[in-house]
Amino acid sequence: MEERKRVPALIALKQIIETTSEFTGKAFFRALVKHLSEILDVHGVWVTEYLEEHYKLKALAFWLNGDYVEKYEYSITDTPCQDVIENQDLCHIPDKVVDLYPKDTDLKPFGAVSYMGISLKDIDGKILGHLALLDNKPMPEIPEVYAIFKIFASRAGAELRREIIQRKVIESESKLNRLVNGTNDAILEFNSEFKITQSNQAANQIFEVANKTFIGTDIKTVFDYASLTQLNSALLKYNAANNTKSTLHLEEPLVCINCKGESFPAKINISSYHFEKHLYYALYIRNIKDEVSNKLKIKELNVETIMLKEKMNAQQFNYIIGKSEPIKKCLDLVIQVAPTDANVLILGETGTGKELFAKAIHESSGRKSKPMITLNCAALPSELIESELFGHVKGAFTGALTSREGRFSLADHGTIFLDEIAELPLPLQAKLLRVIQEGTFEPVGSSETKKVDVRIIAATHRNLEKRIEEGKFREDLFYRLNVFPINIPPLRQRGNDIILIAKAFFEKITKNKALYVMPPTTKNLNKLTTYNWPGNVRELQNVIERGIITSSDGNFNLDSILPMPGKPIPDEAENSRILTSDQLLKLEKDNIIKALNITNWKISGEGGAAELLNLPRTTLTSKIKKFRIKPVAIG
Repeated sequence: MEERKRVPALIALKQIIETTSEFTGKAFFRALVKHLSEILDVHGVWVTEYLEEHYKLKALAFWLNGDYVEKYEYSITDTPCQDVIENQDLCHIPDKVVDLYPKDTDLKPFGAVSYMGISLKDIDGKILGHLALLDNKPMPEIPEVYAIFKIFASRAGAELRREIIQRKVIESESKLNRLVNGTNDAILEFNSEFKITQSNQAANQIFEVANKTFIGTDIKTVFDYASLTQLNSALLKYNAANNTKSTLHLEEPLVCINCKGESFPAKINISSYHFEKHLYYALYIRNIKDEVSNKLKIKELNVETIMLKEKMNAQQFNYIIGKSEPIKKCLDLVIQVAPTDANVLILGETGTGKELFAKAIHESSGRKSKPMITLNCAALPSELIESELFGHVKGAFTGALTSREGRFSLADHGTIFLDEIAELPLPLQAKLLRVIQEGTFEPVGSSETKKVDVRIIAATHRNLEKRIEEGKFREDLFYRLNVFPINIPPLRQRGNDIILIAKAFFEKITKNKALYVMPPTTKNLNKLTTYNWPGNVRELQNVIERGIITSSDGNFNLDSILPMPGKPIPDEAENSRILTSDQLLKLEKDNIIKALNITNWKISGEGGAAELLNLPRTTLTSKIKKFRIKPVAIG
């Protein structure tokens, strides 16, 4: 056998070269391991690629015991291959390789007795893989075998380098293709003669290219005349600047023409480069037709909204006082719904000023030249409400000495405001529903059907959904009225609006009554902001009026008017609730923060937080430190 291994080197080289020279890539590696094994008379040969990040060898081809081993990977830790990779040289173990590497679990199943491996390197010395021989018998040191082994290791290394480079080229081309064809922007490449040389898929779609190609087409065909002139001018300046490494961005959109002759606006960027001594340009085109259309629509809507807001603010919002966010949102809703004829349902606690919002909606609508008729459904006996709403004829009931027009007739082509709609009796709810659906009704005692065009604004402080559950309100009427709901916030949620409203009431009342009273002090105003205001704006007006009437020595009186000044009035459920120690601490902290915000962080002195909380200054300062309270910006 040793004699066979001593085949003259030139003959062995000739045999291996003849059996592998016609192959490249995977076919070369498979031919190499098979014929190297046969000519050197060894049990197995394998050539691998080194997966450095996984510390593994992946077989490019593996010939063992007369057949190929497919898809084989090999962890090199504690194996003879580890010595080859780490030492970057030839490793020869002539015998007892299993004893030397007992942790290598693959050697024994392969029947390995001896081993020879050599690293495959890149031109910079980086390890790319290895070539190895395995034999099931001792492998003596034979110089001729070493020489052949090293020669074909060099050949395998060169082929592996070529494979890696080709793989990178293919991967790079794939990435470039995904990049170019993955964008929504059209890309057209054209040469110095303005002929298109390449295009991406987006260009074919944007320009609606069907059964023909852009290649060879003049770039001039994709622009209108004015845009082409702009493009030529930009290219002349771009080339004159000799700055082909930068990208030229055209500030103004150009007009492109698709293959159907349809035009669209586009944003344009241009870059240039040289390839094989020829100049090329890349044109990046983004269709902005939808973007331009949307911007125009938004601009028109913004202008319309601004004009409407200015008109409405100038006209009728002077009687709705407030700058808080909750009240601003309500005013925005008024602006939205006023120009329409939609029915509006205004919800809110008693005294929040629901009738003022109804007035604002009417006076900002197209019906403002017609009357707004108001009816409080809770102010009249049920037997009189029908007559008030729909009118009656003479003799319709006892006391009907003459005919009378109802509120709906008076509101024709205008607005009717039905306050406390929840109190409307069920029989009349059905008749109101008919007016909403058909615009018709019959006066009491009459068979004549009248037709009206009336916008309905309803208001209530009650929970209508609960009234529906109780059978006191029609569900179908609720949905007819609740087309556009507006929830008016209670006064306690409106922050510093309380001070603005209080000052306005003070000025109005003292002016009307010709009284001279000193305005409310900062301390007075701060107390107003800490009260719960169950009666809302109406209660605030009454408190200001009583404070003026009961004033002494010209000083506004508040001390004896507000119950438990500076503290909100809890309801019955709140009184019965037991708080934990943590909840009490949080309540105390929140109360201190509220007082500090109201007084703009003035801690001591007149109108300060200590006075408002009825605490010594030192105690308040200590509590601020205890709760780690820090100043915040107040909007």
